[in-house]
Amino acid sequence: MSSPRASGFTLLEVLVALVVLAVALAAIIAGGARYADAAERLRQKTVALWVAHNRLTEIELAPAWPDLGKSDDDVDMSGRTWTWHVEVKKTSDPQLRRADLFVTLKNSDASVVKLSAFISQTGRSNQ
Repeated sequence: MSSPRASGFTLLEVLVALVVLAVALAAIIAGGARYADAAERLRQKTVALWVAHNRLTEIELAPAWPDLGKSDDDVDMSGRTWTWHVEVKKTSDPQLRRADLFVTLKNSDASVVKLSAFISQTGRSNQ
């Protein structure tokens, strides 16, 4: 009579299963890391856009016509310090000026957001 065969997994089958599991987990972790990076970039762009819109609103609501030239300043928002840069330029219409805004994280050269707008002289005092 032959002996009954033992049931269960062989060492080779267990190792193959562990390799498949390791590859799947590595792919899941890499996907999660990419998602987290994309979410952080989106958060930075959103907050930087708020900074740019706030500065543009300040310029638009100022009673005086904005001076030509460049200006910059730091502002704290959402737990970080941001630096905005504004360049006000002449346009072909003497009643309009163009404002180009760039927002970066403080001590960074990479612009997070760029925003341009036209500002009317209507209802403002001349400087």
